Amino acid sequence: MKKLGFSIFLLSISITAQSDMNSRQSELSNFLIQLKNFNYHDSNIIAENFDYELQKEAVLLVDVLSEVEEYRFKLNINNNLKNPLALCLNKLAVGYNNLFIKPYDSQSYKFFNEVYVFAKENNFLELEKFALISILEVYSFELLQTNEEMLLYLERLNNIKNDNADEYHYKMNLLHFSLRDIFLDIKVDNIFFEKFDRLMSNFSISHKFWPNYLSSKAVYLETKKQYVKAEENYLKAIELINHEKFLRYIKFRSFIRLAEIKKKLIKPRLAIQYIDSASIYKNQTDSVRSNYYLNYYYSSAYAMLGNYKLGYNKFRKADSLKTFIDYERNAKEISALNVKYQTAEKEKQILEEKQKAQITRNWLIAATIALIFGAGIAILFQKNTTKKRKLAEQETLLKQERVDNLLKEQELVSIDAMIEGQEKERQRVANELHDDLGSLMATIKLHFSNVKGKDKDPALKQAQSLLEEAYQKVRGIAHSKNSGVMSSQGLLPAVKKMAQVISETNALEVSVEDFGMGERMENSLELSLFRTIQELVANTIKHAEATKLNIQISQYDDNLNIIIEDNGKGFDRTKLDKSKTGMGLTNIEKRIEHLEGNFTIDSVLGKGTSIIIDIPV
Repeated sequence: MKKLGFSIFLLSISITAQSDMNSRQSELSNFLIQLKNFNYHDSNIIAENFDYELQKEAVLLVDVLSEVEEYRFKLNINNNLKNPLALCLNKLAVGYNNLFIKPYDSQSYKFFNEVYVFAKENNFLELEKFALISILEVYSFELLQTNEEMLLYLERLNNIKNDNADEYHYKMNLLHFSLRDIFLDIKVDNIFFEKFDRLMSNFSISHKFWPNYLSSKAVYLETKKQYVKAEENYLKAIELINHEKFLRYIKFRSFIRLAEIKKKLIKPRLAIQYIDSASIYKNQTDSVRSNYYLNYYYSSAYAMLGNYKLGYNKFRKADSLKTFIDYERNAKEISALNVKYQTAEKEKQILEEKQKAQITRNWLIAATIALIFGAGIAILFQKNTTKKRKLAEQETLLKQERVDNLLKEQELVSIDAMIEGQEKERQRVANELHDDLGSLMATIKLHFSNVKGKDKDPALKQAQSLLEEAYQKVRGIAHSKNSGVMSSQGLLPAVKKMAQVISETNALEVSVEDFGMGERMENSLELSLFRTIQELVANTIKHAEATKLNIQISQYDDNLNIIIEDNGKGFDRTKLDKSKTGMGLTNIEKRIEHLEGNFTIDSVLGKGTSIIIDIPV
């Protein structure tokens, strides 16, 4: 009797824990239903009744989905959360944040998959559906090669959908993938849209589902060459979007497609107007891909107008940006395959654990006190042995970490000494230029000033003018050599400081944009890159006659991209290379080649100059 009572006690603990999980799932289901309907205001109201930990992550997810700017580049998984449902919401928030700012990163897929596996394990239907919608969003955002896996997710959503919003997400994904010829056996025709129209009649015209539907339907009409109807749908979709940041991408897409229609109708000027409108709504956090599309469509439109030079320049910019997109896409596909393998292993482990749990539960009912007592002793012994082993392993790791830290400190001291030596040498040269050569030239200027009749003698007057010019150049070089990249600053702060100093003169407005700049690089590399940027900015000031200059510094995994653009008068590189004035750019190009990088100049007379630098880091 005692044996049976103890077994029932253990089972009651398991049942209580499961009951608590079911209660929390019920609270969260309505919140998720509002999210998939884009009702973010109502979602926040529901979240007010959650406990603190769950409420905090729920509000965070709503803010990310509605694209609150303060979270950009700042979110990481919070593994300290005790509530597993709060951790799921945290993974969804971080996943969507990564999807918006780094669409080629596989982390979004990984986080959404973890939530999907958890939901299936705990039979949480609404969370499973939301995770499926999120996974399909990754595929829709940047399609992977593993289309069979995508079809499995789509079929699973079809099997568990149970309301109009679920049906909308299923049909919308089906439409997107079919329009891109992914599933050639799925027929999208007028009958399909008749059914879709009936479904959409369940939602008011102010519902946020409508812009995406109208824009997607317009793509289908384009394929049927029904350009007038397609244009009407695009314009209606744009009209229905007010100030919702999370729908900006639909405006961008619609304007781009309108431009394509005008090109097909041989109306390139109208096409350029629509591309201009699209540029207003480009994704600022993923400007590489947005700028690729803009430059790509500009290139063909200008070519139709007969402006082949500008069209070619736009095409070159698009081709340069596409290199990064292709690289990140390939990396994402490899990472996604690895995630899928791990997910399959996890699902296998879950199934095995469920089977073991069932066996254990049956065993507990029939087990005796003697066996339980023996198992308890064995567990305590195992824990004690494991604890001792872990302590020994931790001690070994601590010793190794001390050695690694010592080696790292020695390496940092060596690098800092080298950088400091370079900066001291620059300082010495600057001081000699300023104090010795500068003082000598100042003395010569004084003697010239005392020469009688210098204003009457053209040769003396010309010599005095040349001396003044040389004196100013020596002073400029001295000041330039004094502005080094200090080890306490780093590349990005130093560039921003330089931009601020130049902008304060009001002669040139310099702006700096950075994307994905995380940990610092080697000091010697940062110093070399800063000197390169400094020389290019100096060239702009001296020669370009520009009023604005933009510096973009982007880091994608092991690649650093620097783009320097001005609105100056431009130049002809072929002529410049034949003169002495072109040696500065030639030296910079050789420096970049020494760093195993690429150096590209794109300059159009009267249109400005773009310089693109790619460096492996």
